[in-house]
Amino acid sequence: MAEPIPGNLRVSNDVIADLAGYAALECYGVVGMAYTDVQENIVRLLSLGSLRKGIDVAVEDGRVKVDLHTVLEQGVNMASVSRNLESAVRFTLKELAEIENVDVTVHVEDLRTHK
Repeated sequence: MAEPIPGNLRVSNDVIADLAGYAALECYGVVGMAYTDVQENIVRLLSLGSLRKGIDVAVEDGRVKVDLHTVLEQGVNMASVSRNLESAVRFTLKELAEIENVDVTVHVEDLRTHK
């Protein structure tokens, strides 16, 4: 077991978004992250290299707020997948970035068949 190291850990919002995105992709029923192009009024499925475009991270009142804009697999139970997704993101941020106070909101932007 590793020895604790005294000091503070600072994690950028981009790193938090990347960790949340990779945790999301590991969840059953998640096809990927989404970006909504407001001008064209379409939802785009993001590639692995641009996951953070579909994730908003903010800090309010000492809590990290993560908004995930997702594309889910058609036919899954959206409520169940959303709960699992929230749990996975909280666990990943706690274990890897030592962030305890996380609020996760899942936005289902589209449903697609998984390829």
